Amino acid sequence: MLFVTFHGGKPTKDITNPVHNIYAYKDSGDPIETNVLNGAKEYLHDAELRGFAFAYDHLYVANGRKDSNTVLRFKGSGTKYEFTDVFAAREGSSGINSIFHPYAVIFDGSKYCYVSSQDTDVVTRLTTDSKGKSGSAAPIPSGLPANGTFFAGTFVACSLAQLPGLSATTAVPTPQGLEVGFAPSADADAGTSKVQHSVRDLVLANNQLYVCDEAASLVKVYDMNGKWLQSSNSVPGPAHLLAWKSQLFVSGSKAVMSASLGSSSLQFSAVSGVDGTGASGMAFNAKGDKFFVADRKKNGVHGYDVSSSGTFSNKKKIISGMPDNPEFLVYVPD
Repeated sequence: MLFVTFHGGKPTKDITNPVHNIYAYKDSGDPIETNVLNGAKEYLHDAELRGFAFAYDHLYVANGRKDSNTVLRFKGSGTKYEFTDVFAAREGSSGINSIFHPYAVIFDGSKYCYVSSQDTDVVTRLTTDSKGKSGSAAPIPSGLPANGTFFAGTFVACSLAQLPGLSATTAVPTPQGLEVGFAPSADADAGTSKVQHSVRDLVLANNQLYVCDEAASLVKVYDMNGKWLQSSNSVPGPAHLLAWKSQLFVSGSKAVMSASLGSSSLQFSAVSGVDGTGASGMAFNAKGDKFFVADRKKNGVHGYDVSSSGTFSNKKKIISGMPDNPEFLVYVPD
């Protein structure tokens, strides 16, 4: 089955009832459950749920709502998960100030969790306890300047020294640092600057961290010490990543592209047979013979047949009329 998060947030003229939960669908597109997450009403009310991950026998979900800024932990199975606790958050005196408008959350299967945040434009590394109950800011890695000033747990830093409404940090020039883009109408002198393009999705593969630098139109690669290794060729608006076998897939507003994970040079090219218009989350089924792509423009999900040789064909709209813009899409075995 497919788990989906949605944009959420305040209603727009196109979306009068934004979704503040995870929906579950059959592979065929039939809806199964519209409230996968239960409890945590104070966090799920007007939630802006983004990336989510399964680890430590729990489901971890990033809530990007700017007055929440949390990674929530749920326990359950199938299509029902109950809230247990807050894994990490910016809120409170003990909060982690790098987690601001979180987007993606991933685990390395050992002791670290990584969270990307749009409004600090950094990747945070968290140290988890043995049961995955709580995450604390990990030490600043050796890949960043030893005498620098950074938000708590920063693993990949921003290239700018100060973003709107935030305290100053040490600027880390590109390509090491992440670029940032502002809304066209932003007026820095009037204090109305708004971060519009920033860090997005994350993937761990081959002992390396792959990061969507949306503002730079690149996917950047870092080692486990936070050192920049390389950047990809240009990718239009990279937002979502998916590692599948030896390939890394990336989607943005205009294309779905793939590159070889085994290559010394990360070079993406458009995936033949796949329509990338409005593409967001992506997923393969367990057999790898079906490929799913969420469409934020038309609020649906397309399915594709995948041949044994890895070619894509037979585009089919398997989900249509979603009540909100789909964001992350994950295949979950029944």
